[in-house]
Amino acid sequence: EVARYRLEVGVGMLTSITTGVSLVLLNKALFATYDFHYPVTLTGWHLVFTAATLFAACRLGFFEHKRMPLRANLFFSLLDSITMGFQNLSLGHNSVSFYQMCKLLVAPCTVLIQRLIFGERMPSPAVSLSLCILLAGIGAATVTDVQLNPLGTFFGMMSTAMVCMVGIYTNQMQKQHELSSFQMLLNVAPVEGLMLLVIGPVWDYWIHRQTAYTDFEWSHPVFNAVVGTCALAVAVNAATFFLLGKTSPVSYQVIGHLKTVLVLGGGFVLFDTNANAGTMLGVGLAFIGVLLYAFLKDREMRKAFQQLTTQLAEVNK
Repeated sequence: EVARYRLEVGVGMLTSITTGVSLVLLNKALFATYDFHYPVTLTGWHLVFTAATLFAACRLGFFEHKRMPLRANLFFSLLDSITMGFQNLSLGHNSVSFYQMCKLLVAPCTVLIQRLIFGERMPSPAVSLSLCILLAGIGAATVTDVQLNPLGTFFGMMSTAMVCMVGIYTNQMQKQHELSSFQMLLNVAPVEGLMLLVIGPVWDYWIHRQTAYTDFEWSHPVFNAVVGTCALAVAVNAATFFLLGKTSPVSYQVIGHLKTVLVLGGGFVLFDTNANAGTMLGVGLAFIGVLLYAFLKDREMRKAFQQLTTQLAEVNK
């Protein structure tokens, strides 16, 4: 069981990292090359495409459909949609460094919320130390000139808190309603997609005074790029729900930071990206933090599995 769990999480991590980085790069190309500045509308298309793909997979028998309670579905979908809005507002009203710093706060904020609201125990001192090493390294590598403004700070703090809540509820709702990651995603993706299809054009018009439906000049390359992002989004969404269900919200944040480390390190090695000593030290420190966290969590998992095996053996005597 432990070996199978490691394999499943490893495949999920690999899928999340490769598709996540690819989606970011393709989105950037879409925005920069073709001036397609409609991120909320695009996110709505991603979710509708995800829902359609999962519906087809369900009909073909890849997994069984299980209905999520409507109230829980609407609550989670609204929470996740609002979170996406705050993330866009935070990015639009803050410097990149402060936006990155807010992302760093998600892991400790998640630990605090889980303890204060949901009564879960704090991580062990060793695991907490590994998180501190990881966050210090990512901070040194990515946070440079932090510029604050009252409105941007509010959006940043709200974005951080909302991301924490979405991660926690994704994990808890899968367990509470006995849903697999694909079953839960099939329930919430259509609702969120419809919400963003309505909100997206209004939001994009408010920010850019344009919409993708009425003002953008479409071409075959743009259409192909949009379809490509939709296909990648299916894998990213599926991997996200899978990892949040299999691991924990904090572990998922660590996987996200590993993605950042690999992107930064790959930029230094492959593309000769300019980097000072502080940035290189930060990447190295963050990578050490990730490895230490993975080792400690694996040791905790093996210990818990051994205790469970011992208890079952005693019961069966």
